[in-house]
Amino acid sequence: MIIGSDETLKGDSFGGLIVCAVKLGDEMESQVSAMGVRDSKKLSPIQIELIAERLMELVPYSVQELNPTQYNQEISKHGMTQVLNNLHAAAISELYEDGARVIVDKYPGCKVDGAEMLTKAEDQFTAVAAASIIARSVGMEQFKTLSERAGMRLPMGSTHVQDALVRMKESGKDLSEFAKISFKNVRAVIES
Repeated sequence: MIIGSDETLKGDSFGGLIVCAVKLGDEMESQVSAMGVRDSKKLSPIQIELIAERLMELVPYSVQELNPTQYNQEISKHGMTQVLNNLHAAAISELYEDGARVIVDKYPGCKVDGAEMLTKAEDQFTAVAAASIIARSVGMEQFKTLSERAGMRLPMGSTHVQDALVRMKESGKDLSEFAKISFKNVRAVIES
C-alpha cells in the first residue's frame, strides 16, 4: 500500500494552493498505470481532466484546497513551507492505514512525519503521479472559478501574468482574492 502526495499552484501568481494524496494498493497500481497516469506536467489539460475524472471514481484520495484568500492568510501566519507541510500531513492522515508507505514529492523544507520525501517522486511512484493529476485538475477548476469571478481568463504560471495583474487592479478588484500577494510581481502591481 502506497500513499503518494503532491501539490500544485505553488508557483502560480494567481490561484491558491492544492495538495492531493492518493492511496494505491498493488492490485490498483497496474490498473491506474494503464490509464496513462504520469506526472501531470507531462500531460495536456484535456488529458488531466479525463484521467482525473476516472481516478476520482476509482481510487481513495484526499484533496486539501486553499483559495487565494485562504492562501494569503495562511502564508502570512505560517510561511510557505509550514503551510505545505500541514496540507500534505492533512491529506495523508485522511487516507493513512498502518503499514502504508507514504511518499511526498519533495520541496524545499519538506518535513511530513512518517513520510519519505523524494525528488521527482511523481516519476517513480504511480500514487504520487495520480495525486499530481488530481491536484492539477482541482487547480484548473479553481482557475476557471476565479476567472469567472474576475471577468477575464486568468493566466496560469508566473511569467506572463503582468497584464492580467494590472487589469485586475485597474478594475478595482482586490488582488488578494485572486493572487498570491507574497509574490514579488503581485506586490509590485499592488504597490504601483
